[in-house]
Amino acid sequence: MVLAVCMALPVQARRVYLHGRVYDEGGQPVELATVNEESTLHSAMTNLKGEYSFTVNSRSDTLNLIFRMVGHETRRRTLISPADTVQLDVMLPTSNYTFESVDINATRRRNDGMQDIGSEGLRFTADANGGSVESIIATQAGVSTHNELSSQYNVRGGNFDENSVYVNGTEILRPLLVRAGQQEGLSFINPDMVESISFSTGGFSVAYGDKMSSVLDINYRRPQGFESTLMASMLGASAYVGAGNDKFSFSGSVRYKTTRYLLGTLDTHGEYDPSFLDYQTYMCWTPDTKWEIGLIGNAAVNRYNFTPTDRNTTFGTAKDPKHFKVYYEGWESDRFNTLFGALDLKRKEENSVYRLNLSAFSSHESESFDILSQYWLDEGSSDESLAVGSFMNQTKAIPTSSVVNSP
Repeated sequence: MVLAVCMALPVQARRVYLHGRVYDEGGQPVELATVNEESTLHSAMTNLKGEYSFTVNSRSDTLNLIFRMVGHETRRRTLISPADTVQLDVMLPTSNYTFESVDINATRRRNDGMQDIGSEGLRFTADANGGSVESIIATQAGVSTHNELSSQYNVRGGNFDENSVYVNGTEILRPLLVRAGQQEGLSFINPDMVESISFSTGGFSVAYGDKMSSVLDINYRRPQGFESTLMASMLGASAYVGAGNDKFSFSGSVRYKTTRYLLGTLDTHGEYDPSFLDYQTYMCWTPDTKWEIGLIGNAAVNRYNFTPTDRNTTFGTAKDPKHFKVYYEGWESDRFNTLFGALDLKRKEENSVYRLNLSAFSSHESESFDILSQYWLDEGSSDESLAVGSFMNQTKAIPTSSVVNSP
């Protein structure tokens, strides 16, 4: 009975303090090497001098230590009934690996510094525009964007209007919108119609013009049969229909976007009523192997109405908080309508391609706002007022229109 009771009692944990030094065959310290006990989770890492130290609590009389470092061979040490304090220095020889020869063969298309970007899953890109091409471009090296509500981007520190955009060989004219941000509507590029994306941040062909920053070259798909997609969300909806054969193809898409619910989460409260609608079509006819005729059309109607009420913002530090409150009276109403059309004729010869491109662009912009704001800046920890003031921003109906023809 005494023997059975002794066997049932838990074995007292053994506490061992381990320390030492890890070095290579030349006697130089091996830093950031890992030392761990195999049966427990206790481990340590060597410092710049190759030294380590840690304590192991084990119920076993045997400790199995493993010393590892990338580029060095692994070493194991076993301690049987160690003392309370053990110093253990270990030498980790440098690993010598011999690789067999490797042949790497790859085939890829390169076009004067243009980089192909996959368009798969474009519609599922998480952004405020519901899967825009610009959201993918903003992730490329050298590209930055400063407003998640805008489709504009900067390349290598340049301005956002220094970027050329081509769709099926036609340069797209992108005027300055009402404002970049919450007043901005849909991007010209329709993600439902995109087949391939090429992008370059420099070193592109002279065929893309003389812009200094970048080139975004988009090719719209040419359906070989009937296809359609339908999408709806809290930010808008879109519908796409395409059909075609070996000679003729047609694709058309209608998009609607509203950021009412998204803008409602901003610090500035009020009645947001944005509405952005556009229709885009692309038709292509290839009567024979040498001739190709393409037509692109786009019509966009953008509306932005806003009636602000108040704004509450807290800033500063935990020790010195500030509270900024604004009350508004007035409204803002913006209109921005565009029409775009392009006809592209292309003839292919044995060693050359001849192209004639005719495009026309028309826009009409109107911006009106009459807003009176009164603000208070207070100490966040007390009712003491730091500043009080008012500001009036008033503009009545500034219409602008333009028509551009580019042969």
